[in-house]
Amino acid sequence: MNSCQSVLSLTSCHSSSLPHSLVCVCVCVCQNASYLQRPDPDLPICVEQTVLVWIPLAFLWLCAPWHFTTLCKKPAKAPLSKLYICKQVVAGLLLLTAVAELALTLGEDHGPSSDSTAQKHPAVLYTNPVLFAVSWIVVMLCQECVRRRPRSVDSGSLFVFWLLQLLCAVFQFQTLLRAALNKEEIDDVPRFCLFYINYGLQLIALVLSAFADVSPEVKRISKTNPEAKATFLSRITFNWFNSMVIKGFKRPLVQEDMWDLNEKDSTQTICQEFEDVMAKELKKARSILQKQQNKRKNKNDHQNGLAKGVSQDVLVMEETGKKKEKKKKKKDSETDYPNSWLVPTIAKTFKGVLLESALYKLTEDLLAFASPQLLKLMISFTQDKTSHVWTGYLYAVLLLVVAFLQLVVLQQYFQRCFILGMKVRTALMAAVYKKALVVSNDSRKESTAGEIVNLMSADAQRFNNVTNFIHLLWSCPLQIALSIAFLWIELGPSVLAGLLSMVLMVPINGWLATKSRGFQVENMKFKDKRMKIVNDILNGIKVLKYYAWESSFEAQVQEIREKELKVMRKFAYLSSVSTFIFSCAPAIVSLVTFAVFVSVSPNNILDAEKAFTSISLFNILRFPLAMLPQLISIIVQTTVSKKRLEKFLSGDDLDTMAVTRDDSHTAAVSMTDGTYAWERDTEPVLKK
Repeated sequence: MNSCQSVLSLTSCHSSSLPHSLVCVCVCVCQNASYLQRPDPDLPICVEQTVLVWIPLAFLWLCAPWHFTTLCKKPAKAPLSKLYICKQVVAGLLLLTAVAELALTLGEDHGPSSDSTAQKHPAVLYTNPVLFAVSWIVVMLCQECVRRRPRSVDSGSLFVFWLLQLLCAVFQFQTLLRAALNKEEIDDVPRFCLFYINYGLQLIALVLSAFADVSPEVKRISKTNPEAKATFLSRITFNWFNSMVIKGFKRPLVQEDMWDLNEKDSTQTICQEFEDVMAKELKKARSILQKQQNKRKNKNDHQNGLAKGVSQDVLVMEETGKKKEKKKKKKDSETDYPNSWLVPTIAKTFKGVLLESALYKLTEDLLAFASPQLLKLMISFTQDKTSHVWTGYLYAVLLLVVAFLQLVVLQQYFQRCFILGMKVRTALMAAVYKKALVVSNDSRKESTAGEIVNLMSADAQRFNNVTNFIHLLWSCPLQIALSIAFLWIELGPSVLAGLLSMVLMVPINGWLATKSRGFQVENMKFKDKRMKIVNDILNGIKVLKYYAWESSFEAQVQEIREKELKVMRKFAYLSSVSTFIFSCAPAIVSLVTFAVFVSVSPNNILDAEKAFTSISLFNILRFPLAMLPQLISIIVQTTVSKKRLEKFLSGDDLDTMAVTRDDSHTAAVSMTDGTYAWERDTEPVLKK
């Protein structure tokens, strides 16, 4: 501790201003760079008492506002458990240690036994106890917020804070211990004891935060859903799912083995949220469509006004094009419905899961590029004979930690994406089913029962597929850009040759995507036609059996199925070609880049450091290049499904007020001033 005080005093760090202390940290690091240039490395103690102390506290204060929002709400009825009391007692003891350390410093500098001529303690010995005291109060409030939160068993942010606190304090732990062992005495016994007491209490707090504080309500729910009582560690490792895996390993799973869903994942909750957002978005889309129709109508009226006075001969010539104009208007009316509202509805309904999975994906992508840089440093360490041994161990440990974190984050990302896909599929299926019950007769004529079944099965499943990999839309370009940037650092302008080879593949991919979309539209038409015939067969099965028409209808279904398979075969061929081209892309890009790098200049030497680092980056580049064609194919299919769903869901509903019940009338059925037609805009066929 005295060494820290001497260093800080040399740099005038006894000033009480925090900005001046930050400057002192930089000076301290520069003056103590020799700490790392030796076989027995160590960090400067001024860094250990400033930067490594502030990092976990800053994380706690950033997470605290999210916890404090619970204090403003009505507290849930949760009893004071033994685990909660133990956590609060440990936090209270930590608060006492911080107060004791501050009182010790004040007593030594301003107490009755203090020497007025002696040098005062540095500012860090005043600021740290104050920061710790405030932080322990924040911890106690956060733990109270966790207890008040409904069905909450622990806090992941508090667990991470305790873990960071222990990892950052371990440097000062070993520094004080080594100094005491080397000198065979302790320079500052009170602060030495307070530090290790503080460290032990923090270790106890970490262990306590790993356990679940299960309330009676959560305990009841966990009997049918173990995820309800899963702790932070159990969630990131999926330990709560082990019982289902073991049961499935011993015997085949049946329906009774399945757990209950969380309330937020139930169909009722998902459908209600989706319908609320859909109503708002559909209203906006209809308003935009109405404006477009009014604008189009005004334009037509203006053209009709200009057409007055045209000679009769010209009008007669124009009469020959009436059928074509009629067909064109009919074709335009088929697409005259609100569109481009389904994707915003999905995004706004499930924005929480979208943002959370996007954060996981961004973290995983950044961690993926850390491994090649660590590999580069490790190869450089093996070539440098003057490097110390601990440097190699450090790089190896960092490689292991980065790989572990990348794996954990990636699995959390996949879980969020699969949950998102299932929620989207559930919402669409429920919306289509509810719409089919209330759709008007005009809208019902445009969609057969087979088409409605396809909407709930095939089209909803395509949205499930695309949402599983929706973040690759921005992740793939990001990975490609970062890979090219790091390859530029390694190989220089030679990477442009590989980039050019990738650019040349873009037109091929565009042509394949266009053809795939055409095949997909054609395939859906055949599928709807086949489902319509199958539905008619099932509805009239008695008539078919009576007249022995089975073979005739079977031939019709088989003919449509053959056409459908033919289109699907063409689509599969295109997908195979696309996958083959982009699977070969990384190898082609790396081969072209290395060839150009070596042939451009004799000074360009492809040593182990450049080769292995570049190959690692090319391996990262392989995934986005391989996923892009599949993603484009899925998006093309989903675009077709999106239009079909928007057309059906935006149709008119039945007017529930059109029929009224009046028990005063004696007639079973009566009609007054009634007008009936098969379609809304056609001539009536029945009047009264």
